[in-house]
Amino acid sequence: MELSQINYEVHTLKLYEDIICQKSEDNGSGILYMCRTQCTKKTTEPSKEDLLSKGTQEGITFSIPKGDYLFVQGFLKADTQPFSKEGIPAEEMFDASNALFLEFLWRELEMIDDDIFVRLLLHEGDYIDKKTGEKKSAGTVFQLFRRTHL
Repeated sequence: MELSQINYEVHTLKLYEDIICQKSEDNGSGILYMCRTQCTKKTTEPSKEDLLSKGTQEGITFSIPKGDYLFVQGFLKADTQPFSKEGIPAEEMFDASNALFLEFLWRELEMIDDDIFVRLLLHEGDYIDKKTGEKKSAGTVFQLFRRTHL
C-alpha cells in the first residue's frame, strides 16, 4: 500500500461522556459513520481494505460512547468527498487509519474491537471570502476513534 507524505499525530483520548452526532447534517457535533478494521496485533502488511472498511450509517446509534480511545484527526480538501457513493473512504482516511494501527502496535495497546468511529466536522474549515463576503468551506475535518484500555 502506498501512503501519503502526511504525518498524522495519534493521541490518547478519554471520553467522559458520549459524543452525540448526526446522520446527515452537522449542527456542531459532527456526522458519524462506522467503519471496521481487520488489523490485529498479528497483521504485518495491512491492505487498505484491512485498515478501513466501507463506511456505513446503517444500524448505528450516532454516538461515540464514553471510554478510552486512540484518536487521529485529518483534513479533506473542499473538493474531496469523505466517502464514495459505494462507501469507500477517501485516501486520507486510509493513511490516518494506518497511523492509528501502527500506534496500537508501538504502544502495545489492546484493541477492544474492530470498530472505527469516523466523525466528520463540516464547518471547522469555514471561512469568509474577503472579496465577496461569501461564506466558503476549506474542506472537512475527519476524526477516527478506536477503543482501547489506557
